[in-house]
Amino acid sequence: MNYNEYKEITGKEVRSLNQKERVALCLIFCARLFPLYSKFSATEGWGDEVVLCQIRQMANNWLCGSVIGISAMSKQLSRVIPDSDDFGSVLGSYALNAGAAHDYLLEQTQTTEHSPLLCVLQYCYDTIDCYVQEVLDPDCKGGLSESEIESHEAMIKEIDFQLGILSGVKGKSDLVKFVGDHSIEPIFNIA
Repeated sequence: MNYNEYKEITGKEVRSLNQKERVALCLIFCARLFPLYSKFSATEGWGDEVVLCQIRQMANNWLCGSVIGISAMSKQLSRVIPDSDDFGSVLGSYALNAGAAHDYLLEQTQTTEHSPLLCVLQYCYDTIDCYVQEVLDPDCKGGLSESEIESHEAMIKEIDFQLGILSGVKGKSDLVKFVGDHSIEPIFNIA
């Protein structure tokens, strides 16, 4: 599947979901990205994993019916998302994606719009895109075609996961259980 097809299909699927289903999916994808932030934080000695965990807990509480205010947490998060100017490594890019996805998770709890979930999905896609490029072109020589990236096993697996879970969330009555059942596996394993 090429990128344009991916965008079209995910856009259509996301627009068919209600706000709670979107928050549940944001939670799942943020939990999958979190280990990358954790690895970055441990490697660089920078960041605060607790903030990201608190955001996921707040969103989970929102799914359970709690009213949450996001302003203070959003400010805390902005202080622990790495800047690519300060951390130019691939791990820094992964952590940036994870942090930004958590910001969109917060936003999704406050809006019925579909764009926050689409942004979270995009951060997952971009993370895998970066990973595949690192695997196929470790010396960063460039010249990889889009089809090489799109046909890589990791990219196919991520798109299949996204599309499967997008259709699987529809109509679920216990979204907290659904999240718990799907947020264990990291987006990919890093040593």
